[in-house]
Amino acid sequence: MVFNSLTFLIFLGCVLFLYYRLAHRGQNWMLLAASYLFYGWWDYRFLGLLLFTTLFDYQCALWIDQENRAARRKLLLASSMTVNLGVLSIFKYFNFFATSLQAAFGSMGIELSFPMLHVVLPLGISFYTFLSMSYTIDVYRKQLKATRNPLEFMLYVAFFPHLVAGPIVRASYLLPQCQKTRTIVSAEVANGLWLILMGLIKKVVIADTLSQVAMWGFSGKTPPFEDANSWLALYAFAFQIYGDFSGYSDIARGVSKLMGFELVVNFRAPYLVANAAAFWRHWHISLSTWLRDYLYIPLGGNRKGPARTYCNLMLTMFLGGLWHGAGAAYIVWGLYHGALLAIQRGWNDLIGRSSTAVVAVDARAIEPQPKLATPMLSLAWLKEALLVIVFFHLTCVGWLFFRSGALPRDVNQLKFVTDYLRTMIVMPHGADPILPGIVVLGALCLFFQWKHEAMDRFSKWPLFWQTTSVTFGMAAIAFLGVFEGSQFIYFQF
Repeated sequence: MVFNSLTFLIFLGCVLFLYYRLAHRGQNWMLLAASYLFYGWWDYRFLGLLLFTTLFDYQCALWIDQENRAARRKLLLASSMTVNLGVLSIFKYFNFFATSLQAAFGSMGIELSFPMLHVVLPLGISFYTFLSMSYTIDVYRKQLKATRNPLEFMLYVAFFPHLVAGPIVRASYLLPQCQKTRTIVSAEVANGLWLILMGLIKKVVIADTLSQVAMWGFSGKTPPFEDANSWLALYAFAFQIYGDFSGYSDIARGVSKLMGFELVVNFRAPYLVANAAAFWRHWHISLSTWLRDYLYIPLGGNRKGPARTYCNLMLTMFLGGLWHGAGAAYIVWGLYHGALLAIQRGWNDLIGRSSTAVVAVDARAIEPQPKLATPMLSLAWLKEALLVIVFFHLTCVGWLFFRSGALPRDVNQLKFVTDYLRTMIVMPHGADPILPGIVVLGALCLFFQWKHEAMDRFSKWPLFWQTTSVTFGMAAIAFLGVFEGSQFIYFQF
């Protein structure tokens, strides 16, 4: 069941019909049942796994909260972490590390044979395990009191809008919304409906249209271009993955608003930033915040000298890449962004400016930046615009690794990447026919990013602009949308 399907619209209609007619406790029970139905629609066999990890963390957090002995608290936290990371490792990483070890020893003439697990990756396992782990860690740190109500915690973990692709919402933010009576506000309902519409535009009009270009550009053993027109496939994938993932996040937030819930913002104009640190403050904010608070800072952050700081940056982004998938391509992508962050920090230290932390601040703490009083075409503005363009292209190079798949396990795939990199600096003979379509859809993506603050305040727009925007949005979906119910890219993570 995907957000861009008729099945989901029927499901959502039934959920809302019941939700608006029930009291608070009845709403929670109904939402929990609906969330498990939503998850079981994909593969009911993994409902038991979701239930087990949820109840295990619920009980561990209770014991941690009641325990005063430091050693026992650490043991309970370690138990929670072991179960969650163990489940994640078995289902997502076992085969990858087994084949990698076999290849490594094989290169030294040592033949090893590891059993392979023929298991299906549970949908959204990376999201709900990180969600649940953050809860037990916060209870252990005494930043949060453990809830005594299993229903509320189960709903927090399984709440269907964010269950399979985020955002990764902290318990301190979402759990109180499960515990208290929610109020339906007409303005927030209007904002929610607009977010759903906008998310569908990003998905079925932008992402699914551009996915055809990206698939064509990456499906062969050799690049389909001989010159710098090869950038077009990268542009297509860059805007596809933004439209796909931010579209999901918009729909998740919109559906939540219809029921009186509020999820965190996960994207804030990530392609309109000028450096790596800013990118990770605006792209997949809930994950980058998680990595900061539960990995980078506990490792020591930037508090233990430059050498340790660079190691922490690289390790954080290495694990951030590995979180996305059990493949060397994702690790290379993570290390690539780690290198960009390290270079930026080194440059800032070299010129004596204070550098920016590796990952995002909390999405709720980000405030709109004040408008500069400088003229639009001032030297500072032109410099900033140039840096934005340059960093966008650096981001696209990263997407080449991300999209390439089996690098470097598959030699042909590695050759594809190197061949692709060579074509990107060859002067094109002429514009490719697909250029106008990518430019139009890319410009629409950038418009949504540029106006991201206004998009959250739809209820405050003048009636004329509300009507016009909804009319054009529905027309775009009707005439330009791709209606195949394709899955969202981040479902595989």
